[in-house]
Amino acid sequence: MRTRKSLKETTDEEYIQHILNNIKVTITHTDSKGKVKDSSIIDVTGKSQKINHHIDKKKPEAPYWAHDYIKQHTDIDKASVEQKSFYKIFRDKFIKGEYLEIGKNVNYASVLLLELLNDYEKDKNIVRLESQLKLLAQNYPRVESAAINALIKKMEERGDDEEAERIKTEIDATTDGYDTSSDFWRLGRKYNVLLNLDNEQASLLDRITHPTNNFCDIEFCLIATVKLYVALIDELRKKYKEEGSSFKDIIEEAADIIVRKEHKYRKGSNDYKYFMKICADGIHTTTFQYCENAVRIKHGYNRKINTDTGYSNKDVNSILEEKYFSKVKELLPALSEQIELPDQKSEVALNAVSTTRWKKQFEELTTVFDGNAKKFVESVINLGKLNKKNPSVENIFFEASKFISKSDRESAISLYLYYLHYDLKSASFNNKQLTKTIQKSLFQTNEQLHAFEKIVSDLIHDKDLKKALRTVPVLYEVKRKKIKLDSSFIKEARQQHSETVELLNEYLKDDFEDDNTSIKAVEINSEEVKMEIVKKNELEHASPFVNELVLNNHQTDVIGLFVKSNFSLAVEDFEIYSKTRGLFSNQLIESINETCYELLDDLLIEEEEGFYTINPNYFQRISAI
Repeated sequence: MRTRKSLKETTDEEYIQHILNNIKVTITHTDSKGKVKDSSIIDVTGKSQKINHHIDKKKPEAPYWAHDYIKQHTDIDKASVEQKSFYKIFRDKFIKGEYLEIGKNVNYASVLLLELLNDYEKDKNIVRLESQLKLLAQNYPRVESAAINALIKKMEERGDDEEAERIKTEIDATTDGYDTSSDFWRLGRKYNVLLNLDNEQASLLDRITHPTNNFCDIEFCLIATVKLYVALIDELRKKYKEEGSSFKDIIEEAADIIVRKEHKYRKGSNDYKYFMKICADGIHTTTFQYCENAVRIKHGYNRKINTDTGYSNKDVNSILEEKYFSKVKELLPALSEQIELPDQKSEVALNAVSTTRWKKQFEELTTVFDGNAKKFVESVINLGKLNKKNPSVENIFFEASKFISKSDRESAISLYLYYLHYDLKSASFNNKQLTKTIQKSLFQTNEQLHAFEKIVSDLIHDKDLKKALRTVPVLYEVKRKKIKLDSSFIKEARQQHSETVELLNEYLKDDFEDDNTSIKAVEINSEEVKMEIVKKNELEHASPFVNELVLNNHQTDVIGLFVKSNFSLAVEDFEIYSKTRGLFSNQLIESINETCYELLDDLLIEEEEGFYTINPNYFQRISAI
């Protein structure tokens, strides 16, 4: 709920990062006779008309660009070839008055905003800048607040305080401004009909900054959060009314405290009025974030967003907690019981962005396991379907194979084949060898192990999972043909060809090899066998990183682990991973960052709220693939 500093004290980048909400502007495009004027000219006479908002949804489509903090317009140089190509078309069409659909790929609009600001610095044409930034805000609402605030800042830097005040007045105006057809418009208007909101509920939701994160990008989760927020506000109204106050009065009182004690603005001044609205909206947004965290917990999404108010004045934080947020926390637990569980489509989407979410559901399967192996396998396969977009889906089948191995060998083998199937389909990072552990109890003879290795080799070669699964039932029926040799012939052979015995012994080793695959089985202990599987056509693969980087196997494996975990790992999980390999987690992270720093001029792996994360754009820069 942290608000901005004084408009003159912040940088362009800070404006873009700390986006405000509820900015409504109007642009006039007519002369005194009512004729349409050049779109680069803004009429400041006070007359206005609604702009016809149109987005060109025809191709080219915007290539996916993971949301990032865009610091300067030259950040486009770090993008992929496809992203650069689209941005050029996107920018050129914008200048011509055509607006391409970019969906959730807000980076394109952010880069354009900074490029327009950079162009302004060359000729100081404030009229053109105002026209461009308002059109950018209108057509791409996710950068709306950043664009308008940047415009206000530029006007104040020029000493045009009256023009800056005019923009602020437009922000507070109640007249209709933008076309509200965009999917990313105000929450109240977006869900007014769908959730049957009354005018007061819709108006309140319109004051909330639209969340832009992986969780709320899932429509089901966002709707669940909106429902909970509406229910919470209704309960807060009742509670304050019982205490002889009102919800509106409490919000205004809290905003007044923030503006006067934190920002030091005198009551009644223009800045006071301006920041009263901003701070009140900030309180609403933080309340919404509390609701979002409650929905995250209900939906099994581990990562929470920070709801700390974080004001430097301790009295402000204390008063806010006492008067308002303590009641929010008091009411949420009971209301959270009404949160709907995700449907199947939303489950798939959640598992794609929360790559370890499956563990809780898997634990439930193992807890209720009653010895029915067939039912267990079916449940695991269904869990796999819900994780079909999860880059770590293969781990579900690996853990399931280990769990069932002592109860049912065929089920364990089938699940292990599922594991290999998904692992082969995944974006393999080091692409050198697959070293996997299977239960030795699955194979009582070398014959069975060799038969299994043949199944694995065929699966790796032809990717035909159904064919591999069909061979499992007969795996344990395989019988090696008995070799009948005349004793006198054997004696003669031993004398003349002593190497025959060596060849027979070699044949009975735990190794398998054909034209496509080499499989080596190594006994770890009485219970486990480690299998090293190498596809021969991958033995000579080049490093997956650019030539400037020299990473050892441990560092390579760690980055590969991040890739399969959607570029995010819990610190606790990573420490466990490091310990199992006899490594220190901090030293491992530091060594990777140090190796990559010269190339990136930044840290590759950063720690954030209990998680280690890798910026996907940085990964693209170090990857040679």
